[in-house]
Amino acid sequence: RLVNELNHLKEKECQNEKEKAEREVVVRQLQQKRNDVLNKQSSTKALLDASSRHCVHLENEMQDSRKKLDQIRSQFQEIQDQLTATIRCTKKTEGHAHKLEVENAMIRKTIKKQDDQIERLEKILQRSSLMLPVFRK
Repeated sequence: RLVNELNHLKEKECQNEKEKAEREVVVRQLQQKRNDVLNKQSSTKALLDASSRHCVHLENEMQDSRKKLDQIRSQFQEIQDQLTATIRCTKKTEGHAHKLEVENAMIRKTIKKQDDQIERLEKILQRSSLMLPVFRK
């Protein structure tokens, strides 16, 4: 009976040793999994930090781009206003040029009439100069 009990205890001890070894394997696996999770968590945090910095950088670039766009819009508006003023001025100048062309045409007609009249008067003067000796006699 003692021998049976001793054998039974030895079997139980072997069983306990086996279970202990299995538990140690499980503990090592769990520790490895924990280390893997911590590493993944660390790299994920690093990626999140990098993403956050990149996001901040992109937001700054977007604000800069908006400022530049506002400046370009302002410059465009100024140029458009200048162009409108230039077009207005050009139209006025064209109107003045047209008036001057009309006046110029009228002056040329007047000059032509005056030239014709001077020519007629010169002819009359020449005839009268020729006639003057006849009248003196």
